[in-house]
Amino acid sequence: MTREDRRALLWVAGGAAVMVGVDLGRRILTTNDEARFPLLAQDILTRGDWLFPHLSGAVYHNKPILLAWLIALVSWPLGYVTQFTAVIPSAVAAFAMGLVIFGLGREMFGAAAGKYAALTALTTQGFFLHARIPMPDILMAAFITASLWMLWRMARGTPRAWVGFYVLVGLAFWAKGPGGFMPLIVAVGWAALGRSSASWRALNLPLGLPLLALVVAPWPVFRLFQHSAGLRQAVVHNQILWYLPRDLRAGMVAEPVQNAFGILFPWVFLVPIVLVEAARSLRRRGAERDALLLLVVALATMFLAIAVSQQQRFRYYLPLVAPASLLIGWWAEGVLSRRIALKIPWRVCAAVGVVLVAAGVVGVLHRRNALNEVSMVWPAYLALAIVLVATVAAIAAAVVIGAPERRLVRGFAAAWVGCAVLVVSSYHWELERRNAAYDYAGLRERMKPLLRESPVVATVDLADMPLAFYLRRPVVPAGTAHDLRDVARGDSPAVAIVTDRALASLEGSGGFTVLMHDRLALRPIVVVAYRTTPSTRP
Repeated sequence: MTREDRRALLWVAGGAAVMVGVDLGRRILTTNDEARFPLLAQDILTRGDWLFPHLSGAVYHNKPILLAWLIALVSWPLGYVTQFTAVIPSAVAAFAMGLVIFGLGREMFGAAAGKYAALTALTTQGFFLHARIPMPDILMAAFITASLWMLWRMARGTPRAWVGFYVLVGLAFWAKGPGGFMPLIVAVGWAALGRSSASWRALNLPLGLPLLALVVAPWPVFRLFQHSAGLRQAVVHNQILWYLPRDLRAGMVAEPVQNAFGILFPWVFLVPIVLVEAARSLRRRGAERDALLLLVVALATMFLAIAVSQQQRFRYYLPLVAPASLLIGWWAEGVLSRRIALKIPWRVCAAVGVVLVAAGVVGVLHRRNALNEVSMVWPAYLALAIVLVATVAAIAAAVVIGAPERRLVRGFAAAWVGCAVLVVSSYHWELERRNAAYDYAGLRERMKPLLRESPVVATVDLADMPLAFYLRRPVVPAGTAHDLRDVARGDSPAVAIVTDRALASLEGSGGFTVLMHDRLALRPIVVVAYRTTPSTRP
């Protein structure tokens, strides 16, 4: 590694430390998806069962539990999981992913391109957000990115790189399940487009697939012997039928475009320009062309594999960050070194803009709560647009004026700083608003007297897992008033946390006493109890 390489690595490591460390651990867990793995880790620490942790009173089978193990290991010195320790594995995975992107970019295009690629990834909205959430997506994306590095080495003939590739694909499966197999689709697509027997030989499928099976096998095998019914439910229904496309709807086109846009924001505006330039370069021959082919295939195949899924989530598109950032890093290095002329394909950009607008309109019409979700989750667009326009203006000024190379570099540096400010400020704004709306810690303090008298807690119309995490006790989700009566009439005294809408359905059933009024998730909630004798509370 040369002096310039070490300097570039220092920039990436420092940038990763800053971007990962900002506001780390301050985000309140507000959904079942966010609280699920911290609760599994807490169950591991409480019961000591590392193979079959429980969630909501039953063994958890839906996904492999690597993230739960990592959270439990980090939290083990304390003896319990906290809001901060729950996100440490995600933060470490994000930091490592930034370094891996730098390493892969350095081997493909040089240290400068690797640095630009890593800094781009660090300042994408999807990467920044999921580095702070205790969900397995960033962990899987890190393993997928590392497997792409090994795939590139396989393509260059590095001995035993295939071992690293298949082991990392197996670890990606352990992070989240079958989604971790996406690098296999990329590898097959790359070999097919290569149209040579050497590409297929590089995959080493006769040895690689058995190795992958060996890495993956422990998860289903252990469950097959002790919990075969739960395993069958998880594999058939929760991992196959759940994601297979079942019907045609407008959202099948709009949602993938929206989610990919959000994950790659704000650098997504450069993607059409970069892809057009990459298409021109694919007509040439050489190592650069081979690297571009692999990245374009990875970006396209992973997007299509996720887009055809029946279930669409913003986080599913996180693996796109690595190939998109590497392509942007290659393009940025070429422009700054004057190897690539900065040309803006206006027609392509206009077409992409039309697609984005159409996808947004369809999304709003297709999902009734789309506007509410945008107001709660996405950035404050007016303020952020000002920052974005300023960063674009920095580039345009450097290019249009015909600035010398040093000034052009400063223009791009201003763009990266602007994108970092854009992402950090939008997240911090959303964080403060979200934490104020979901004050679980305050609710726990106000409910302490009630919790001492009632060990059983139920809920209607509210996410049960965040309540269980912050109240530090099991919370039973009750779908209806009848279910809630069954829970409340158990052997132990019980309280229920319900929304005001759910309270209206309870009032006609009788037997419930209102104990406390509060607010959560920007709406009124009520704590009620069922008592076999008249309440003595005033």
